[in-house]
Amino acid sequence: MPPGYTTARIHYMLIILVKAVSSLVLTVGILLLLSRQKQVERYLDSARLPWNGVFFVLLRLAPFLLTYFVLGFEPQSDVQYFYKIIKSAMRLEVPYLRALNPYSPFYGYMLALPVSIYNNSRTIVLSLLGFEMGCVWLTQRFFGADLSRGERWFRCLIYYMLPVPFVFAIFSGQEDVLLWGAVIGAYWLWQRTQNAFVGGLLMGAGLLLTKAIFVLLLIPIFFLTRRKVSFVAGAALIGIPVVIWLYLVTGTRFLDQPLHEGDYLKAPNWRSLLNPFFYEYLGVNGKAGKWPTLALLVAVIGLVTAWVRQRDKLMGYLPAVYTAIFAAMTVLQQSAISVYAYAFMLPLLFCLTDFRNRTQLGLLLVFNILAANHPSIWWRMHQPYYNSLRAFKNPAYLAEYALEWAIVAGFIWIAYRAMKQVRQGPVATTPMSPLP
Repeated sequence: MPPGYTTARIHYMLIILVKAVSSLVLTVGILLLLSRQKQVERYLDSARLPWNGVFFVLLRLAPFLLTYFVLGFEPQSDVQYFYKIIKSAMRLEVPYLRALNPYSPFYGYMLALPVSIYNNSRTIVLSLLGFEMGCVWLTQRFFGADLSRGERWFRCLIYYMLPVPFVFAIFSGQEDVLLWGAVIGAYWLWQRTQNAFVGGLLMGAGLLLTKAIFVLLLIPIFFLTRRKVSFVAGAALIGIPVVIWLYLVTGTRFLDQPLHEGDYLKAPNWRSLLNPFFYEYLGVNGKAGKWPTLALLVAVIGLVTAWVRQRDKLMGYLPAVYTAIFAAMTVLQQSAISVYAYAFMLPLLFCLTDFRNRTQLGLLLVFNILAANHPSIWWRMHQPYYNSLRAFKNPAYLAEYALEWAIVAGFIWIAYRAMKQVRQGPVATTPMSPLP
């Protein structure tokens, strides 16, 4: 073993290598499928198989079993963080008191049931994979009404193979896709009932079960719904009692802990890019810097909302509005990392990507390779945050910083495309009849 190497270092390097190789292999596979797109679409259309289940088994369950049971790896990254929250929920403890929790109050309780069946952190990853499978089904069910069955399932297949969702779902156990599933699931039930009060209840439940940033989605939905009083009443009915209860038993912890996440300086985002040039003005303290950019993000949300012209077709606008919000958030939030690309990759690929535009697809694939691998590289480099240009005398730091610029440019490109789609109009959706 070379001097200076440790078992932990070899393990970290292996993780980086596995993610990089997986990303490249998947990208080559996608390129091969795209070269035979029409033939593959005809087969998916003619073979009446449960394709979502087939794709899940081949591209999620099999890699999961290989990674965690055959090769014996243990889930890392945020999964160990989730595990503490979930174990606290399994003990029926009040959120935020016994375990640090930057998520919504009932996030841990949502995952406590499967973990109570098999008490292992691997269960968390498997459960989140199951939720992702549900999000894929909802997306192909409600969007792409102008696509054939084969075209819809082809897009789902490409999604399952994209490096960002593959790497972050299997190797990192991320949960961000839940935000997309929660908003479209809640809005679908809202439209089925044709009741804004029920819509408020469902959106409030989505906020309580996922992450605090879900509130960003409530802003445009509130302004676009015509029955604001009923919507607010429904959200208040489920939200206010929970807020009162949390305040009485935790004080302000239920607010402080999620908000405290915004204090941490991460990369890549506007702050990490500008810090080497303006360190004297920006400083190192992230507590104050999060508020101006949050205000700017709300302004972006307001602008995007103002571009929605047909309120009765909000479901068709949701993919673009949602993608624009979270792509812009990742650039503006100083605690953002490229993991957040997982939050909008499904609506971006399925609803906002023109599969006839090979340049667009090529840029999307390059972005996926970079975004899927940067977090591991950045963490294994001990989270560098550059305070001067002198740091770039180190070629490794210069390469990592260049990677940050490329990824942020990708997020800006995606936000621009989503905003452009909002201006153009809603995407095609499947008609939803009210419940009998």
